[in-house]
Amino acid sequence: MKTYIDHPTPWKQILKDLRIEAGLTQKQLAAKSSMPQRTIAEYENMGSTREISIYKVEKILETLGYEIDLFLKDGTRDSV
Repeated sequence: MKTYIDHPTPWKQILKDLRIEAGLTQKQLAAKSSMPQRTIAEYENMGSTREISIYKVEKILETLGYEIDLFLKDGTRDSV
């Protein structure tokens, strides 16, 4: 897993990096997390002013095998 400790990283980049690392397309991740593919795409391509659901981020991370605490404790949190 890429290290995000050195500097704050936007959620959109973290989610995209982890999805690609897992070898999944947006469509595959959407199916595994029971979310619309559009939600995954929007989260990966959102502008910095858009608010996102921390619950959806948590669900995506859990689907990819991670706990959200790992990212929150390391200060990688963007505007949520």
